Amino acid sequence: MLAPVATRLGAVRVTGDAGSSARHHAAGTAFGVRVGATRTDAGVMSPTARIGRTSRRTSARRATVARANAQANAPQVAPAHLRQTVTPVPPEALVDGGMSLADQPGMAAGFGDLTEHDFLRVNTDTPGLRVLHIDPPVLTVDDFLTAEECDALITAARDSGEMKTSEVGGAAGNDANVRTSRTCTLNSAQLTNHPTKLAILNATESLLPQLKGLGAKKSAFTKPTSASPFSYELPQVAHYRGGEYFKTHEDAFPAEVAAKKGYQRRATVLVYLNDVHEGGSTRFEKLGPLDVTPKKGKALIFFPGTDASQPDARTLHTAVEAVPGHEKWISQLWVCAFAGKHAPAGVPPGPGDRAARRAAEKEAKKAAKKAKGGRR
Repeated sequence: MLAPVATRLGAVRVTGDAGSSARHHAAGTAFGVRVGATRTDAGVMSPTARIGRTSRRTSARRATVARANAQANAPQVAPAHLRQTVTPVPPEALVDGGMSLADQPGMAAGFGDLTEHDFLRVNTDTPGLRVLHIDPPVLTVDDFLTAEECDALITAARDSGEMKTSEVGGAAGNDANVRTSRTCTLNSAQLTNHPTKLAILNATESLLPQLKGLGAKKSAFTKPTSASPFSYELPQVAHYRGGEYFKTHEDAFPAEVAAKKGYQRRATVLVYLNDVHEGGSTRFEKLGPLDVTPKKGKALIFFPGTDASQPDARTLHTAVEAVPGHEKWISQLWVCAFAGKHAPAGVPPGPGDRAARRAAEKEAKKAAKKAKGGRR
């Protein structure tokens, strides 16, 4: 057992008969070649080899120190909600409808890391994915819904009798002059289990892997907690007739509102349900401006709130009015995330997470009752 260990560590034992000595010498020489050391016939490292090994160790230590210094001196990147700068894609990429990551694995990995660091990680292998802006991330996915799914949802919403004047959430408040469209929420008897609603949830969870399986949970449309940190606001369908609009606004809640609610809107998934030939774009004023033209079945995704539960003011945007004689139908889904203090794994929820605390207390009472019944 000693010979293999000794050989692996670069030591050679010269004992026994000549054959044994030769075998150990051969093993030592082979190891010496592998690590670049030169050995004498007796299996002892020469002075030149010792100097070389010392030099390599010194170089390795210096390289380690240099890397540590570089990391310590690297410029710190501000959290997304504090960043004043933006990073666009090359202008020629926008002309082509956005930057495709399909043939750029390095860029795809970097973009995925960026979205995970401050927002929600994007599956960059999603078919039809195009990046319109790098930071803050704005992207589209062609054929997010099929034409048939779009038509079916428009018909169901129109026929539901649920379309009402749109309310305004987020940072815009509830100003009637901000928005003039009509909206229905997909929770009525006719719409709650609509196949297109399920298609939107499935496509969203494929694009944003951290949400995988969320739509099937009972907590999918309830307030997020530390135990169940993500949820959806109920999906909506909105209808803009010619001349109707949604003025410049943010989708995220102001920080104080998010703190009171206990959650923040982290992602907007907006799906265009019809083509709009004149007007009707979604415009990001602080990003160029950047205009996204409605296309049937295409999804627009951006991140109004950050990982710090703060609004990213750079995502300020406008629903530009459609030209009279035209109309725009969209579906919108907001992904929300818990904005309170997260309890570490295995630790009971703290006082700031009332819903999770009550759930834990309820489970504890049930367990105690069951245990008491078992002793009888």
